[in-house]
Amino acid sequence: MNTSTAEASSKTISSLDIAYDNHRLFDALVAGMADLLEKTAGLDDASIFIGSIATELGAEIEKQYRTTLGRHRLSPEQLPLVLVDLANRAGGAFFIMEENEDRIVLGNGACPLGDAVRNHPSLCMLTSNIFGRMAANTVGSAAVDLEQTIATGAAGCRVVIHLNRKGLRLDTTEYLRDDATADAD
Repeated sequence: MNTSTAEASSKTISSLDIAYDNHRLFDALVAGMADLLEKTAGLDDASIFIGSIATELGAEIEKQYRTTLGRHRLSPEQLPLVLVDLANRAGGAFFIMEENEDRIVLGNGACPLGDAVRNHPSLCMLTSNIFGRMAANTVGSAAVDLEQTIATGAAGCRVVIHLNRKGLRLDTTEYLRDDATADAD
């Protein structure tokens, strides 16, 4: 193949309407990993694995917010705003539905993980762990109910972050303050 033919082929190929880009590559990678984990380890163990990754990721993200805000710990007033900001920076469409001293209820219309989350509820442990641990680090202990999720077929998500033990269901995931932030008390 001569150079001009190769250049012409390259231009032709690069102009093809192929529905694949970095977002689709990311979606395929995340969905494939979640699918493999859920099939080989089971949903519960896959959720634990993903939750472990989220714990480390969330600690780093929380540290960035605390440092930028000049605080050792987020205030209860800052917490819902930080959670929404974080999720939306990641590509979500989160918003505050309800907020009081007992709980924060967030809605969401778009998962930060895109289409990868569909049929992979273990990936929701990213949201549960990051939100739950940030809330626990703010108020001492917290719990998260993922009442509706895009991963399980809902049009959007409804995430309830309990700031005390009132109204907890049996399957509610509970979180305690990290040792690193407990020293500020």
